[in-house]
Amino acid sequence: MASNLERIQIMIEEIGPNMPEIEAIIQSEEKNWAIQFEDQSIVMLEWADRPDRIVLSAMLGTPVEKMQLSVYETLLCYNLLWKDTGGIKMALAGPGGELILVYELHASELALNELQTVLSNFASIAQVWGIYVTGESEQPIGNIPGPMDMLHMGA
Repeated sequence: MASNLERIQIMIEEIGPNMPEIEAIIQSEEKNWAIQFEDQSIVMLEWADRPDRIVLSAMLGTPVEKMQLSVYETLLCYNLLWKDTGGIKMALAGPGGELILVYELHASELALNELQTVLSNFASIAQVWGIYVTGESEQPIGNIPGPMDMLHMGA
């Protein structure tokens, strides 16, 4: 019987051909992967033990100085809504560093289609938050929700 890590390795090898929006998957070390999407965004996957899980992360950027307080407050509020967001968390990569979106996906009964759905949703959420964090857009683009709507976005 394959271990959870071996099952995840097989799923990650299969996920690329099953998701046309993925441009590349790079494995660095035995338990870490970087998945690059066609929009050039990258989602990192790291294996963690006890309990067996994959930790997804995406860099969101650094807020412009005039928006820092507002962005940090919004992200702290988002962390408090873990029940509504499905457990997605925000983090700061050190003082003055980039903001990071993080999600732990338990691996014990994970199926390929579930991994695909979570990965796709996570990448979409990261894109939306990245736009908000960096202030690249003053107004929502297309169907992208505004910052208050994003408080309830989960993987």
